[in-house]
Amino acid sequence: MRGIDLIVLSLVLVFILGYLVLNPGILQYVIQGINGIIKSINYTGIPSNLSSVVITGPCMTYLVIPINAKSGEALFLDSVSNSLRSYLLTSDEYSAWSPPSAPLNYVYSLNGSGVVIWQLSTGNYDLVLCGQSIANSVSYRVLRYDGMGVSAVHGYNNTAIATNTVVGFFNITNASILNSSGIPNGFSLQLNVYIAVNSDGQVTYHWFQNALVVSGNYYWFQGEVDVTHYIGSSQSINYVNGVCTSGCFETPMAGYLIITVRNTGNGAVVMFGYSITRLGNITFNNPGINWFAQYPIPNAQAEIVVSPEIGPYGWPLDAEFVIAGPGNGGGVEFESLNATLALYYWNGTSLVPFPRTYSFAISTAEYAVNVHVTPMGPGTAELTVGPNNYEEWG
Repeated sequence: MRGIDLIVLSLVLVFILGYLVLNPGILQYVIQGINGIIKSINYTGIPSNLSSVVITGPCMTYLVIPINAKSGEALFLDSVSNSLRSYLLTSDEYSAWSPPSAPLNYVYSLNGSGVVIWQLSTGNYDLVLCGQSIANSVSYRVLRYDGMGVSAVHGYNNTAIATNTVVGFFNITNASILNSSGIPNGFSLQLNVYIAVNSDGQVTYHWFQNALVVSGNYYWFQGEVDVTHYIGSSQSINYVNGVCTSGCFETPMAGYLIITVRNTGNGAVVMFGYSITRLGNITFNNPGINWFAQYPIPNAQAEIVVSPEIGPYGWPLDAEFVIAGPGNGGGVEFESLNATLALYYWNGTSLVPFPRTYSFAISTAEYAVNVHVTPMGPGTAELTVGPNNYEEWG
């Protein structure tokens, strides 16, 4: 991104955030592999009394994964193969099924590629996957402990989105923790993306995180790469005339997190930034972007990719802006919460919301309990206390 582009982007961000903070009531109009495999069967059954007849069917090769669910949970399934057939059966339906024919009775099914969320009731299920090279073609997850907010896995019609900038807007008006695990004690607001790095024609994918971490009465921003590589932090506390202007957590708190990729003749640089437009009773005019950390990638070109393609950790290449535990796979349960989150990307001319979004995160290990997500418009959601809900919008 050129210098002039960063200036234009900064002005756009400040305008949007300033308008939202001053007009919270109009926000909704403005921001509209495989584990536990039980069977792997290559079925070529020939009845003994009809040796000249070969029984064939769509489930000549299949895998079965047992699913134990509780009410309110859901199954996330991402298939990238047009030839794969996926079925979710109850235990009784599975017992009555006769392969290699496709199941006739099932709860849900997906023929070919796609991303689906199947709502579950309490009970035992069997996920049946029929096709070749299954392990490289599908990822699944029972949704029960996950980061909550706004995420994107694809554009329209399951197409990929490539961009150089992803932004997460936030406005936290209330956040009170009941329980927290992980280190430190508290919660985090995470902007997570996958970046494709092209080095001499060889493409690898890496996971980047820009997080607002709140612990006790303090907050800071920090960046990570590939889960364990710490990049940098904004951790500092500043007072002006006895008033804490940064580093001390107060609500309402509004601003945005940003991850952007700059390509140069010498390689790429991933930049981590944030901006705070309101903290407590203080509103900051024209705060600009604080680029607190960067990650150089020499002799390569890079871009942010959002795609159903299965990435290096077995999940789709998603973008996430979610509330979750503070770190180290920890969780958080809120006593009270009211926050608005929005997930946008740069389409080459302006910041736009992702066209199809989800209420939960797939890639992060941290999670939130008792957080209900309500859509408010494209790429935008309100988070309040209530049962976790796993939904797709757009």
